[in-house]
Amino acid sequence: MPSQTELADALGLTKQRVSVLVKKGMPTSSVDAAVAWRQSQEDARVRKAPMAAPAQLDDGTLSDTIAEHRTLVGRARGVWLAAMETGDPNQGKYQTAYNQSLKTLVALEEEQERRLILAKEYISSKEATEAMRRLAGEVVNRLDKLALDVAEACNPENPAKAVKAIEAWVRKTKEDLSKDDEE
Repeated sequence: MPSQTELADALGLTKQRVSVLVKKGMPTSSVDAAVAWRQSQEDARVRKAPMAAPAQLDDGTLSDTIAEHRTLVGRARGVWLAAMETGDPNQGKYQTAYNQSLKTLVALEEEQERRLILAKEYISSKEATEAMRRLAGEVVNRLDKLALDVAEACNPENPAKAVKAIEAWVRKTKEDLSKDDEE
């Protein structure tokens, strides 16, 4: 049976590290047994590790990742809050994990928004304002033409009377809309 110093030399570790590993269950019966144990621990760690995100996230994968991450952020927050309530000495670590998870979620959402903007699914406020001005201009032009376009159909016997009534309604409507803009 090798000593801890011999195990440390054979494994390329310090004697202190070997001592810690022995306390965690590393066998000391042989160097091969210690190497096998360390490999099994590494394999278990890799199996438990979260899967890395695909190198290239398409928009669908990104949406799925964001949804999954929202769940993870909720869990991390729950663990942290429970740790605070119970006075767990690791609450600082849980808070850090929560903060990092939240930061990642925000970054993912910003990336999604950036992609939507690049795909022109969002428009700038300048473009939206200009579009609304054009639309409002078209509505006003149609209101101005309304009386002449429909007067005869409204009152075939006296279209002039209909023109006056419709023009009065248009004028009142414009005034009302102007008041709404000022408020």
